[in-house]
Amino acid sequence: METINKSIPLGIIEIAPEVIETIASISASDVEGFHLAQGNFMAGINNLVKREVVAQSTKLTETEEGYVVDVYGAVDYGQSVPKLALALQEKIKEQLLFSCELEIAEVNVHIVQIIPAKSMETDLFELGDDE
Repeated sequence: METINKSIPLGIIEIAPEVIETIASISASDVEGFHLAQGNFMAGINNLVKREVVAQSTKLTETEEGYVVDVYGAVDYGQSVPKLALALQEKIKEQLLFSCELEIAEVNVHIVQIIPAKSMETDLFELGDDE
């Protein structure tokens, strides 16, 4: 995909697709209960380099209808997936309109994993210490 060009009276503004994907990823990570997809084990190691996670978690494509953002991630167990997906769609569309003046035709949310609730931690105690 080529850069997105906007013509204004003072010149041309070019926005690389990677920038739009990064903005979408940051917006998605701000939604409570949603976590960007990190792929396989090697992707977890690459988590130290934020761009690797962003590249795997969001994708911008151009269709006849306009620009489409696909975001991949995990949700916390117990979250309402439809409500969370709607919040993600609204947040990403709003942020890209605000940041880049870019109208997004679709935001597709792909839930690829459920993160289980944290297990209850048991208190440790010493046996035979009854005093």
